[in-house]
Amino acid sequence: MPRTTTRRLAGTVAAAITATGLLGTGILGTGTASAETVAPLDRCWGISPNIVDQPYSTARLFVSPDGPGRVTAAVRDISSFWRGGYESVGRLDWHNLRTGKRGTAVDAAPIRLYVNGPTFRLNTGTGPVRVTLSAVNRNALWSIPTTSCSGTLQVR
Repeated sequence: MPRTTTRRLAGTVAAAITATGLLGTGILGTGTASAETVAPLDRCWGISPNIVDQPYSTARLFVSPDGPGRVTAAVRDISSFWRGGYESVGRLDWHNLRTGKRGTAVDAAPIRLYVNGPTFRLNTGTGPVRVTLSAVNRNALWSIPTTSCSGTLQVR
């Protein structure tokens, strides 16, 4: 193969790996054990307490290891068109399917123009952990609950 073709092919492969995001997912590996993963959930829905706003809608948690059997799970894809936004109080119920251990974590987060959401610190122990997320979104006038959604985390 001519040298320019080899370089072009190598550049194309590198661009494809970067574009598909395989480098940071652990599929190809980056050599770090603390890489954040995305845990899929069923879709949670709710309306903003500001009514004329983006709906509360998430279907994933961003999960980072925080030591053996511990993780931080964050909702990061909620935002509001309104400068003042609103507050979202999230509740994450969890159940370690291997050990039977259960727990609940609660966090409140301001939802503004930037993407944000509640963050939960969990000490579940290792193994598969079933989680159920729900939230109550509120402004100065009223509170509106969301539907709940579930998924399974793999905690190491």
